[in-house]
Amino acid sequence: YLHCDPTMSHYLKTTMDCIFGEDQFRNEIVWYYRGAGTPKLDFARRHDIIFRYASDKRFFDPDPARQPYAEATKERFSHYIGNVRGSYDFGQQELNPKGKHPDDVICDIQPIAPSAKARLGYPTQKPLPLLDRIIQTSSHPNDIVLDPFCGCATTCVAAERLGRKWVGVDVSHKAFELVTLRLTKEAADPDDLLKKQNEITLRTDPPVRTDQGVDYRETKFVYIISHPKYPSEYKVGIAKDWKSRLNTYQTADPERAYKVEYKMETPHFRELEKHIHETFPNKHEWVQAELTDIKTEMQSYQPEQS
Repeated sequence: YLHCDPTMSHYLKTTMDCIFGEDQFRNEIVWYYRGAGTPKLDFARRHDIIFRYASDKRFFDPDPARQPYAEATKERFSHYIGNVRGSYDFGQQELNPKGKHPDDVICDIQPIAPSAKARLGYPTQKPLPLLDRIIQTSSHPNDIVLDPFCGCATTCVAAERLGRKWVGVDVSHKAFELVTLRLTKEAADPDDLLKKQNEITLRTDPPVRTDQGVDYRETKFVYIISHPKYPSEYKVGIAKDWKSRLNTYQTADPERAYKVEYKMETPHFRELEKHIHETFPNKHEWVQAELTDIKTEMQSYQPEQS
């Protein structure tokens, strides 16, 4: 499964076709939800897109995603048997007692409210029930679940609670901190929290590229994003394409009020981001400081020589 906002879905669909093959595409799923804001110049955004790909040995269990039949459907299938009404069959057809087979529109799961305690400051954060449904319908217990952009750890928490093995990948060192925090809080035995913490391992040795020279280091931007609702708080993160990252934030905000205040391209992006979060008070990836102080610290940063 690949989850994306509608502004990017047409680009990602062609990319996924190249990676997995057009014949492995199974569904374009629409996650339809309520929204809190209404833009002035556009239709209100009320859905995200989920692409489902599968191999020839695909697995799909519809039961975790089944919903109750509509009353009109039950009425259409019901008939009198003697003097008893309520048997839901019609000819050779019969309604499944577990509910109707899921279709490609999910409309019974709502996003996390902006004011909810579960909100972690990620505009793309998904509700746990959505990840529960995706993982349950598409994997067996003990299967491996991969989230290559695990940010706020929802996939990792869902996989852990459902008895799946999992791997989370993220460019930010803050992700490991958040994965540990959420798994300890939401998936661990409350009488043995240390055991869960010790089970979560961090690897910081990504595979070495073989198509570049020995001393090659990729460059990425460390950016500072602001929002008027969060004075003196700034999102400091990493992106290869800062414009695309800003757009991800903007599409989650009806007023499109997020703004890139500063950006710096550097081969030491991981070290710089870590340094900023260790220098200033922060919550997840939101730094609490004056903008000028964060910029000055970024500009003066000197990576340690190895």
